[in-house]
Amino acid sequence: MALKRKKGYSIESKTARFTLLRDGIDLDETKVAFNELVSFYFAVVATHPEGTVMVNEYYKVYEGFTLGEKAKYPLPFDAPCDFRRAAIKKAIGAYKSWKTNYDKWKARPPRHFFHRPPVQPRSFNFNPVFYAGMWKEDTGDSIMLKVRRDNAWIWIKFQYLGYDFGAGWEKASPTVTLKDGKAYLDFTVEKYVPATGGLKNVIQQSDLRICSVDLDLDGHIATCSILESDDNGVVHEVSRMTVKGHVSHVSRRKRDLGRIARRMNQTGRVEKGFASTRFAKISRRERNEGFRIASEIIEFAHRHGCKVIVFEHLGNLRPKRGKYSKRSNQKRAYWLKGKIVDNVRRIAYQRYAILTARVNPKNTSRHCAVDGVEVWRGNHYQPSLLEFCQPYQCGGKCFATILGRRGSSALNAARNIGLRFLSRRFVQPALAVEKAGTRRKSQTLKGGV
Repeated sequence: MALKRKKGYSIESKTARFTLLRDGIDLDETKVAFNELVSFYFAVVATHPEGTVMVNEYYKVYEGFTLGEKAKYPLPFDAPCDFRRAAIKKAIGAYKSWKTNYDKWKARPPRHFFHRPPVQPRSFNFNPVFYAGMWKEDTGDSIMLKVRRDNAWIWIKFQYLGYDFGAGWEKASPTVTLKDGKAYLDFTVEKYVPATGGLKNVIQQSDLRICSVDLDLDGHIATCSILESDDNGVVHEVSRMTVKGHVSHVSRRKRDLGRIARRMNQTGRVEKGFASTRFAKISRRERNEGFRIASEIIEFAHRHGCKVIVFEHLGNLRPKRGKYSKRSNQKRAYWLKGKIVDNVRRIAYQRYAILTARVNPKNTSRHCAVDGVEVWRGNHYQPSLLEFCQPYQCGGKCFATILGRRGSSALNAARNIGLRFLSRRFVQPALAVEKAGTRRKSQTLKGGV
């Protein structure tokens, strides 16, 4: 059953997919019946759209048009109440989606003319949703479902391959998904998460500790810095971490994209489905890498008691024109960067009630986080800075300043990201640099500033 609202908590949800063992039982008839009901009720909703605004009574409104001896629009066939109401809700959602697109088309600017308005859907291919009255006796590896067979509704017991999807999660209404000849049982699972009050409330708390993350495209993709501020705006770095293992992922991606590019050059013709197996393999690795990196960032932030994870707001990245393999690699690198942020935002809050924020990326890599002077990065240094840069080996791109500071440019950017977020509370937060021999016990700093 779906969770009810509770004071002091928010309800988070996700989907848990299980493989349904049908044993020769055909579920297509149930899916066809569900979509026929959705099409029927969509026509009713389009004829009487005033019922869509009555959130708590739209079942009553549209069932009043279709049930009873004097029904204005008689049902095409008999269906259980919960199955019918699931179809009504899908029809209302489909109508609202079409209406939103139509209103946007109607309110388009005068100089932007489109040759046709968005039309109402003529057919549907939804997977049937089973409300509480359509399923029972769920044991974790078997379930009773009410399905349609030979124009009759009967209860059938199914087995499914279950797994542990985490403590504290409760199952809600499942959906039977038919895809590529297989059947899946998709449960919506919900969980109570302590309410935080949002970023405005969290940032005003004393002894605020955050995890700021600088995302790179190649090499060490994520550099994290744990920053802690006191009431005076003095910021101390507690710990730091670099997510490793991404170099080999980028190497494999470039290798596979290069093979695809060479095959394209050899064939001279690319059709739908070209190299689909290799593309699917690349996509699976990208998704897995996004979850792996996000999980490492989240666990690192949780170990140090962080309340917020901060990223740069890089939503307008576009790959440059050039050779296919290079452009495709850049496109997937940008996609992965955005996917990491999305995964962290969702999973961090669901697991540990950690919030996620993004800040303006302007000058986060150009200025030193300690004294604010301009830095020189990479292999392009002024001659007077070579004596500071050569002895330092940071395992990545280095930076140096005219004042003699040197270190990792990724770590410097991560610090600036955290300071920019803390500027929402303090006018000018300052990063404190511990002198040799006075390092705090909780710090794990290594090399450079």
